[in-house]
Amino acid sequence: MRGGLSRLLNKIDLHTHTTFSDGSCSVEDVVQMARVRGLEFVAVTDHYSEAQELPKRMRKAQILGYLDALNGLPLLRGVEVEIFGDGTVSISSETARLFDLVIGGVHNLNDRVFWGDSRPIWNPPQFMKDLSRALIKGMETGLIDVLAHPTWLPEAIRPAATSLVTADWISEVVDAARSCEVAMEVSGAWRVPEESFVQKCLDRGVELSIGSDAHNVNMVGETGYAVDLLRKTGAEAKDVFLPSAARRRGGSQNS
Repeated sequence: MRGGLSRLLNKIDLHTHTTFSDGSCSVEDVVQMARVRGLEFVAVTDHYSEAQELPKRMRKAQILGYLDALNGLPLLRGVEVEIFGDGTVSISSETARLFDLVIGGVHNLNDRVFWGDSRPIWNPPQFMKDLSRALIKGMETGLIDVLAHPTWLPEAIRPAATSLVTADWISEVVDAARSCEVAMEVSGAWRVPEESFVQKCLDRGVELSIGSDAHNVNMVGETGYAVDLLRKTGAEAKDVFLPSAARRRGGSQNS
């Protein structure tokens, strides 16, 4: 393992939420906790949807206030957007250009919410096909930089994730990420994706993004799962995603 990676690993959290969407902490709380934990590269990435009105998502009219709140703080400016079942995403190219990074994730597919919805899924293999199609089409829009929690599944089929997230499924999603130059998130909160997925990313040259997915101040910087997995799989500094704004600020993946 190269020294550059050791320096970076515990310094990054590119996925946090505040009271601008569904988090319980303020932007200032994130800054303070980042300072306490010695983080160098922290992004606030509140949920956003301009395609349709969704609960606990910022709307377009709120964007200027959100950007004003982040302005002048040692934070990267980001948003987390929806990837819908047809592969469209909840942000326009015009709005996406305002941010240092855009994270995209599937949170609802085929009328099944991925959190707090235990209704059965009657055809899990077909659901996985629909999920990979949505993820790939979402990446193909060119509007997202990072794919959030790529192997996180609804509660009804989550216990079967090991058998449902097959080698072929992983290859299809990771190869699309490579073609679209999208990084894959390793999530501290949700402890996904698994080692085989991360290893495939490393084999294919797909960058890995470190994020806590913090929704409260104590979660900021809680990226131990990602750190341990990157070390275990032999990742190098060049494999770790940082937005170009972070690199301009003095952080280099190859330092």
